[in-house]
Amino acid sequence: MGKISIRNAKFAKIGLIDLIDWIDERSDKPVKEMRMVEIGSYVGDSTQIFAKRFKEVISIDPFQNGYDETDPSSYNIPMDRIYKQFKDLIKTLKNVKHNRLTSEEGAKLFEDGEFDFVYIDGNHIYEYVKLDIKCWLPKIRKDGWIGGHDYQHKWAPGVKPAVLEMIGDIDHHFRETSWVKKIERIK
Repeated sequence: MGKISIRNAKFAKIGLIDLIDWIDERSDKPVKEMRMVEIGSYVGDSTQIFAKRFKEVISIDPFQNGYDETDPSSYNIPMDRIYKQFKDLIKTLKNVKHNRLTSEEGAKLFEDGEFDFVYIDGNHIYEYVKLDIKCWLPKIRKDGWIGGHDYQHKWAPGVKPAVLEMIGDIDHHFRETSWVKKIERIK
């Protein structure tokens, strides 16, 4: 069997690069000097894109099947296969560190204000998106960034309402459904 990819859609990779460029143009710190966290890495397509631009990428993903019956990524392919592909990929990415934990468990490993950017693309169910934001928002430094994926995706209807409830209006929405907001307060 060949490699699995979830970023094959027309704007999937370009949209993520657009998000990174958008942050870089508006931040007080260049992206190449930023530490970030990626919640939900799956096969590592986005991890690889982030690693090319950010100083350090912390990946948090438990690689567990069946977390969301509406998300084919959670049950179509055994997570052991997904995890093996991910591990093979990150062997070549020296600035990526992975923690095989849930988002909530992973957040406990880090201090508040430790990161410049948090990107949420884990469990897309409303309650879990809210939990991810609640756990990781304090970990972002003042004038840092929070973002995520599937903001207006038809199979992830819980993402947008959870984001709006937890942080209000976003700053920008990208072609491949990522979103971003600058954090201008101190927790």
